[in-house]
Amino acid sequence: MPNNQPPSSEATAYGAFSHAYIVGMFFLCFAFSYIDRQVVSILVQPLKASLSLSDMQIGLLQGITFTMCYATAGVFVARLVDRSNRVLLSAVCVAIWAISTAMCGTATTFWELLLWRAGTAIAEAALSPAALSIFSDLFPPRKVARASGAFMLGPYAGGGVALLGGGALLGWLEQPAMAAWLSAHDLHPWEMVFFTVGLPGIALAALVALTIKEPARQGTRNAESAGDAPPLREVLRELFVRNRFCLPYFFGYVALILLFYSHAAWFPTMVIRRFGLSASEVGKLAGPMYMLGGMAGVITATLLVGKVTDRGALRKVLRIAACAATALVPAACIAPLAPSAMLALAMYGVCAFAASIVMALAPVPLQIAIPNRMRGRSIALLVFLTNAISGGVGPFAVGWINERLADPQNGLSTSLAVVGTAAAALSSMLYWIATRNAPRVEVEVHAGVSCAPLIQGDASPPAWERKKQNSEAERDRSRQ
Repeated sequence: MPNNQPPSSEATAYGAFSHAYIVGMFFLCFAFSYIDRQVVSILVQPLKASLSLSDMQIGLLQGITFTMCYATAGVFVARLVDRSNRVLLSAVCVAIWAISTAMCGTATTFWELLLWRAGTAIAEAALSPAALSIFSDLFPPRKVARASGAFMLGPYAGGGVALLGGGALLGWLEQPAMAAWLSAHDLHPWEMVFFTVGLPGIALAALVALTIKEPARQGTRNAESAGDAPPLREVLRELFVRNRFCLPYFFGYVALILLFYSHAAWFPTMVIRRFGLSASEVGKLAGPMYMLGGMAGVITATLLVGKVTDRGALRKVLRIAACAATALVPAACIAPLAPSAMLALAMYGVCAFAASIVMALAPVPLQIAIPNRMRGRSIALLVFLTNAISGGVGPFAVGWINERLADPQNGLSTSLAVVGTAAAALSSMLYWIATRNAPRVEVEVHAGVSCAPLIQGDASPPAWERKKQNSEAERDRSRQ
């Protein structure tokens, strides 16, 4: 006979601990991905000196080449997220990007460094869609935002460690005694930095593979439960026809990430040029500001959505993000134009705070409103757009405006203010439009886990599912 007894308190506590452990492990993976990704920003000068690189080549390494590899790979791995073992996929990708980052320390030419950076980018593309899809199967909508918020601490924790730790490690390795030892072994300090930040990821990949079990997919219907994911055209229809909030929401996030990439690529350099600080000094100052501001924003976002109901989650999440994007507009204008380095860096932290609120909540609308086997590709599409557009346009626009201004000391700060303010204003406007267009989402909840959402007034199954149901019925009739 089936056991209808409610789960014991011990079982409930174990389940909560298990879920918290999974979120924590994916947070560590995400943080490591940003350490590996952003450590180049603190190694610009030694890389240029050792490999005879130009500013344009450095821009390619940090900007459009990395982001296009990341974005393009995300499209291809998205279907794997919707069809395969997401935990194993994540572990394999962590190992690949860890090895690729470490191998950057062996590069002797620009093209070798570009190859290994591309490997890092391609492998990192699977983590976000896989982790966020898993969270949707572990938590109901009111708790998905909390889990996703904890996960989204990763970019700020990792980025802060890359600036602070990378700068401190580089400074230590450049001390006379260490530099002499490295020189005797034909090594450069920047090579050791790549080895140090890359190799621990292999152990992290093993922990993910050995200690996390793939959760059952919740909310799958009929054909979905048989393992078939709907075609891409149905994913696009679900996003942009059935859910009218998605288009402004997607491009509102693209505008916000344009500011994020612009600041990541140019803000430390702007402080160095304008205020005459060394790269190590800027890393030690900017790292904590970036980390604390970003992590405080993610925690704030999690607290703001903490009391939301399943029914009201979508509208409230979009409204909070719209308010944060609006607050970002004056901060993005003031930060690059501040009269002192400390004030500029403090406002940099304020920008990280406001932007991180939006970033923490960015995947939640898709986790709430999109069916299970469409979520991986939906999140991958969002990642593709933000990286393909924001990663290329943002840093390039800042550099292009700076060259037109021809002001070596203040041109970069003006360029950052123009691009950042415009991006924040556009993001704010689009998020408010998305909030207005958001439907009321009815969410089926079974055993405390979110299932497939139903938009009010449109509860019929999609065309791809009806077609499969009809073909299966036809086969059954022919057999009879």
